[in-house]
Amino acid sequence: MRKNWTDSDQILALNLYHMLPFGRLSETTAEIKALAAQMDRTPGSVSMKLCNFASLDPVIYESGRKGLSNVSKKDREIWAWHIENPKEFQEKSQKLLDEISDEDVLSSDDIKTQNRATKTERKSVIKIRIGQSIFRKMVLENYQGKCCFSGVDIPQLLVASHIVPWADREDIRLNPRNGLCLSSIHDRAFDQGYWTLSEDSKIVISEELKRTNSDFIQENFLQYEGRGLFPPENYNLDPKFLDYHREIIFKP
Repeated sequence: MRKNWTDSDQILALNLYHMLPFGRLSETTAEIKALAAQMDRTPGSVSMKLCNFASLDPVIYESGRKGLSNVSKKDREIWAWHIENPKEFQEKSQKLLDEISDEDVLSSDDIKTQNRATKTERKSVIKIRIGQSIFRKMVLENYQGKCCFSGVDIPQLLVASHIVPWADREDIRLNPRNGLCLSSIHDRAFDQGYWTLSEDSKIVISEELKRTNSDFIQENFLQYEGRGLFPPENYNLDPKFLDYHREIIFKP
């Protein structure tokens, strides 16, 4: 008899989906087999569920890869819910993780190698990764999968950049109004304070960056000064977060 997926099962599967790379969604993957045992399911059924989620993941389908096509209404609903309610998803995921007796069931390979890490430390790493993954999806969707500075639209080159750094404000880490979709080079420069946005949301380049004679800097940064970013679709940037970056991070 076919076993229905409970909400808890869905959340645990979605939690595991965020931890595994696309190439490891196979039923032979150790983490999938372990979770299947906890759920009293076959590894194949858990693998299929993760592949269903992959078909809803913009990072996957925008890169030309595909999940499975038999996505259920419930799959779509839980995916939409976890994107719209990242904090609640994190809390429920953490509670369910705490209830799993085998502490290594949801450990990824690199976490397993940290033999001296405590169970609490490993779960903390998992929680951070889930949050980062959700934040990335919200930010990339908010900018239609392209760098809001340059227009680059290759997913592998895009970063969900925090305006107020991750380490500085825990309460806004998952707030999409604190995020910019940037190419890796523009993300790194923003993070280091080499450019910011003015009060009227125009690109301002650091004088330190302007002193270089590099053609690369001219082509990829200086020519953009005074322009606006590509606009977000769903979440406008919070002016308070931009003020923080301009006053604390930016190098005038």
